[in-house]
Amino acid sequence: MVAFDTSTKSTGFSVFEDSELIRCGYYGHDNIKDTQERMCKMVLDIYSIIDEYSPTIVVWEMPVVLRNPQTQRNLSMLVGAIMGKCAEKDIFFYQFRPTEWRKLVKSDGESVPRKRDELKIWGINKVKDLFNIEVEKDDESDAILIGQAYINMFKE
Repeated sequence: MVAFDTSTKSTGFSVFEDSELIRCGYYGHDNIKDTQERMCKMVLDIYSIIDEYSPTIVVWEMPVVLRNPQTQRNLSMLVGAIMGKCAEKDIFFYQFRPTEWRKLVKSDGESVPRKRDELKIWGINKVKDLFNIEVEKDDESDAILIGQAYINMFKE
């Protein structure tokens, strides 16, 4: 399984095999100013992970952008590109709402912050707690947690 936390500037990814995290990372393209060029580069990076690992499942977070319509359109195009790749390769895909995947990885009795900056810190710390690894980017930690949330959906 491959999981993504998509963004037009920095996309995190995680790869799971038999419910075990085997690779994680992120692609950052903040340095590319042209939106179309940056989006194309991000799509190719995402495709390279899918092509390299040939997953049977791809999971990502649904884009939720309330303030900027252009960002919403760009994120929707990025997700559409992933859906197209999944359709081409006959890969099952699943999308999570942010609150849905966080609920699946939080501990019993743990409260999840609501503010964006606090959520970033929470995700990075959650990955450290669950996997004993340190990541720098919240895009990477979120991709790991999105993958784990999908796994947790099937645990009792």
